[in-house]
Amino acid sequence: MKDRYYVTVEIQDRLGKGRKELEVFSEMGKLPAISDYLDCFRKEGHNMEIKDFIEMMFRPLNPAQSSVISLKVIRALKDQSYHTNNSERLRFNYR
Repeated sequence: MKDRYYVTVEIQDRLGKGRKELEVFSEMGKLPAISDYLDCFRKEGHNMEIKDFIEMMFRPLNPAQSSVISLKVIRALKDQSYHTNNSERLRFNYR
């Protein structure tokens, strides 16, 4: 079972900077690990490695072949309504 986080990432490429919102999945009850971010970036087509752990900056493994210079995680928000198991959906009591 996994938790979903919405992550805002600053993408710096050769033309400038931009922001993009991505979905990162982590183990239930845990914050996203570096490997979870790397998997998310890989799904987006970016083969990255960690550059600065404190600033959460990533750089491409092959800078010459990539148009992206760096990725920086700005924030991560947990999706409280997401559950991978359908029987564990949130239930609201309306009275």
